[in-house]
Amino acid sequence: MNKDLAEENRELKQQVKALREQVNKLTAIIKLQQNQMFGKKTEVIDKVVEGQQSLFSDQDLEQLQDNDVSITEVIEQTPRKVVRHRKPKASGQRTTFLNTLPQVNHVIHLESNLCPDCHQEMNLIGKHLYSREPKLKPAELLCVNYYQESYRCNKCCHQGGDKIFSSKMPQSLLPHSYFSGSILAKVAEYKFNLALPFHRQIKLWQALGLPVKGRQLATNIIKVSQTYLEPLYQHLLNLTKQEPVVHMDETPFKVIDERNETSYFWVTRTTKEFSKHQIAMFHYFNTRSGKIIGKLIGHDYGGIIMCDGYCGYSNRLYPRAKFGSCLVHIRREFYRITRLLKKDQLKHSKAYQVLKLMRPIFYYENRLKYHNQLEKLQQRRLLVKPLVDQLYCYLEAINFPQGKLKAAINNALKLKERVYRIFENGQVPLTNNPVEQTIRPSTLIRKNSLFAKSIGGAQASAVFYSLTATAKLNHLNLYKYFEYLFDHLPNRKNEGLEAYLPWAKQVQENCHE
Repeated sequence: MNKDLAEENRELKQQVKALREQVNKLTAIIKLQQNQMFGKKTEVIDKVVEGQQSLFSDQDLEQLQDNDVSITEVIEQTPRKVVRHRKPKASGQRTTFLNTLPQVNHVIHLESNLCPDCHQEMNLIGKHLYSREPKLKPAELLCVNYYQESYRCNKCCHQGGDKIFSSKMPQSLLPHSYFSGSILAKVAEYKFNLALPFHRQIKLWQALGLPVKGRQLATNIIKVSQTYLEPLYQHLLNLTKQEPVVHMDETPFKVIDERNETSYFWVTRTTKEFSKHQIAMFHYFNTRSGKIIGKLIGHDYGGIIMCDGYCGYSNRLYPRAKFGSCLVHIRREFYRITRLLKKDQLKHSKAYQVLKLMRPIFYYENRLKYHNQLEKLQQRRLLVKPLVDQLYCYLEAINFPQGKLKAAINNALKLKERVYRIFENGQVPLTNNPVEQTIRPSTLIRKNSLFAKSIGGAQASAVFYSLTATAKLNHLNLYKYFEYLFDHLPNRKNEGLEAYLPWAKQVQENCHE
């Protein structure tokens, strides 16, 4: 009997231990979700010790240095600032702005020019500027009537028959439609730049008097994309394939007509530095399979793909390609662990020590001085490589990590070869942040629009997202650029597509911000 009770007691203790571990795990998940939803969006952590300044101990600095490397520890001090009064606003800014606007003078007349005392007529002796304010001129629709001129040659008429010459008329974007190039350019700007979905836009257009329905907006956007913008989109894609280094990432997207519950926009972007052109491309597919990479940049691509740790970016599928790894993604796993700890626990946390070792890597990377990729590579090897070496030495020396720390360390060690790609080619960036920043506006649109109805609508969205992102990278006014394309592409004859790319001379002159 006692033996049975002891066995039952042992089993109950094991169950309690398992339940406690499950509760701790779920508590950590809830805290991470709360931090993600309601916490700070920047991955910056507070200092553990008040007044702590140094990133390294003296012993660490000695280990970092060798005969060929010069390491200077930078100590940043943040003085305490007490603000007692609000800073005065810069004078003259409002006046300068008002002077740039078209000027309309409005005189407020005296109700009566008769003297209130003697009732005699008074003489005007002057007026002065009392106040200035900007006024809004509401948008309005107007009808442009295009007339075609015709000329007859009187001399040729005497030789028999009339010879008539007519002016060449421009082709409309969508003949016999409510949507001209200027209207559809504004629709595209509202949707793909300001994240205003079609069902909200329709109220604006109907308020202006345009008799259209929401479905017509989507239908015409798709039609224009397929008819005029697809060749331009493919041309940009071909230019991206020629780049030796590209960013790549993917983001989910819902399409009602697809069989798969979740589809994806795959996004490619040229690097901020050293790339020939600034290009950002969105590509719609109904899968996240790694086979899509070959469709985007070619199965024989021999350059470097900057990506995260997703297993689809595989040398097994693409043996000729090289993959870089984003150090911010690696850092994020350790940062999330520190968010679960109290402030007094941080100084004993190995995850926090990893973050401390990563700080100088970003610091020196952002302060490298160079003129070309070779100089950048040399500077990296001198200043950044010893810091990365120390980081991985520390990670490899951690014995028997558990739980989330073990997963974070294994992920960092697995991607070590890809991280060190920055010391092979100066064009390789340290992080994948540029492509994530390109994706961010589309996530806001996705929150407002929720989904696309058709596959054609999703593909058209990819085209417009690409042109929008690329135009913004090249400092174009988006509305002017779309209007320029919609006015010129229907009338293009033998002119190449190069004339309509965001960096083309005429485009820059007509559409610059």
